[in-house]
Amino acid sequence: MTERSRVPRVEEPTGGPLRQGDAELARLAALHALDVLATPAEERFDRIVALARLIFQVPMAAIALIDADRQWIKAAAGLDSGVSVPRRYSPCHYTVQQRGALVLEDTAHEERVADTTVVCRGVRFYAGQPLHAPTGERVGSLCVMDTVPRTFTAEQQQVLAQLGRLVEQELAATGELAVAGAAQRTLLSPADFDVPGYELAGRCTPARRAGGSYFDWSHEGGRVQLQVADVLGGNASGGGVAGAGVPAAGLSGAAGPGTDGAAAPIEAALRTLLRATDSVRVRRRPVGRSAVASGDLAGTFVTAFAATLDPATGDLAYVLAGYGAAIVLGPAGARRLAGSGPALGLSAAYGTGWDVRTARLARGDTLLVLTDGFLDLHADPDAALARGLGAVGRRYPGGIGADEAVDLATAWAVTEGHPIDITVLAVHRGSGRPRRARAEAP
Repeated sequence: MTERSRVPRVEEPTGGPLRQGDAELARLAALHALDVLATPAEERFDRIVALARLIFQVPMAAIALIDADRQWIKAAAGLDSGVSVPRRYSPCHYTVQQRGALVLEDTAHEERVADTTVVCRGVRFYAGQPLHAPTGERVGSLCVMDTVPRTFTAEQQQVLAQLGRLVEQELAATGELAVAGAAQRTLLSPADFDVPGYELAGRCTPARRAGGSYFDWSHEGGRVQLQVADVLGGNASGGGVAGAGVPAAGLSGAAGPGTDGAAAPIEAALRTLLRATDSVRVRRRPVGRSAVASGDLAGTFVTAFAATLDPATGDLAYVLAGYGAAIVLGPAGARRLAGSGPALGLSAAYGTGWDVRTARLARGDTLLVLTDGFLDLHADPDAALARGLGAVGRRYPGGIGADEAVDLATAWAVTEGHPIDITVLAVHRGSGRPRRARAEAP
């Protein structure tokens, strides 16, 4: 099969505006009913394009909405958002004309897109997933692009389709976010307890009324169990849950009654990871996908940190799934803990399970867990974390307290000026009088 023959057929191969027939008028009506054209940037969409760029390792990703005569960029990573170009100069214009993904592995061999804006600016690879309104009309595209030709496998197309469904859920979820925000404020209240010799603190800072992040801690059998989750998208099979905020609000019921049924697969997965970190028998064995029922998480991407801490020794067994960061700040600077595997909900092509890893908190050390929103703040997050947090660790040779660590991490995000949805959890091992755990929610 030739490269050209693998490109899906475009149902209407014109580069101009579509005919204003009944179908196109219905499509435009569905697009305008979403009320998202020419609106400010929103973190819930920005996070999806940032995740797409990270998963596919491409320099550019965008959510484009196709109006009657223009393409408008709702969210973008690697290029400008909030801008529009004439519709005929957009490859996404072709994407909304077909049922499946449009994949152009080398745009140099595609005459129909030769004069589009992105191709004229050097884009050689394009893959776009059609986005549907709740009523089924194709209203836009989630696309990823590169400046060099690339192959794009069937497995990758499936992941792009998953991300496209997350965008569609967000397009349909605006009216539900206010309700979710109220639920999250009510439910997000980790247990209040003292751990002699330790300080615990956490904070959720959503960019909108409902956050997609969650944290919790508990005291079980003399050990401390920690959870942090960053939920991107609702479970595709869940009842009535859509959007980043809604499953997080339901998930926070793990700390008490009221868990939303659609969040149950996420909560169950976190509990499975916690059990793995709390068992000496499996401490050095991976957690298989079947153990966390990962199939139930289809349509949901969850960055998760689950850990069990032995306060007597400072030993920590943990699972870090996805793109968040777990960092230990100490007198010598900062060290980043190794990840365990992909985000929950990604297909098996991205890993067969999650490794249970171990670390130790020495006296004066502070464990800092950051959700992936922090990593979206900088083009080179590893360098930024090493430079910024390493300097913090060296400035506090006696150890930085949990409250101070949370304050500094949050301030760092705020000064970057990006309206992100972030959660931070800190555990400090000291030697002084124990202080009460502090939790903050919106």
